[in-house]
Amino acid sequence: MIKIDVISDTICPWCFIGKRNFEKAISQVPGIEVKFSYSTFQLNPNFPKEGVDKKEYISRKFNNDHYSNMKERIKDEAIKSGISISNNTLTIIPNTFNSHKLILWSKEYDCHTEIVENLFKAYFEDSKDISNVDILLEIAENSGMDKRIIKQKFLDDLDNEIIIEEERKNRENGVMGVPTYIINDGITLTGSQPVDSLVRLLEHINSD
Repeated sequence: MIKIDVISDTICPWCFIGKRNFEKAISQVPGIEVKFSYSTFQLNPNFPKEGVDKKEYISRKFNNDHYSNMKERIKDEAIKSGISISNNTLTIIPNTFNSHKLILWSKEYDCHTEIVENLFKAYFEDSKDISNVDILLEIAENSGMDKRIIKQKFLDDLDNEIIIEEERKNRENGVMGVPTYIINDGITLTGSQPVDSLVRLLEHINSD
């Protein structure tokens, strides 16, 4: 069994692309067994709970040419990975803290990677505000989690400290961007990797 710890954020397009690329690579390596575990890294930890206006944020952070080139590159890589992220019409960039709590809680159920996938799809493909608890409850229920239990956890504001500490440790351990992959507690990959490179790496690890 190959263990892969994934440090990511739920609004990071490269994290979604990287997830799909890993899945494609795994499908090309016969007999391989892989277990993924996701932990927290917020690209924008200081966002207000309601998120920020997307246009204002983009105009503040990027110049037009840089953003346009970056958007095209992301779109091209997303299409290769089977992702339709160019249709996102959401006018805000969400705060992702609560979505990371949902990922944490999904470990109690048999839907950990499914929750991650469904959060990505909700944001990038369905233009849903994944800071909204009602949206998160819908995703939880559709992924096989107990909606009533999860709703109560949100109402009780549980496990904030766990998420804060998880992110603190990731940053303390030198994580500066996402996605970051730690394979079998040793090999570290940063950024979304091409499928063929992942296939070669997984074949090498699986043959040891």
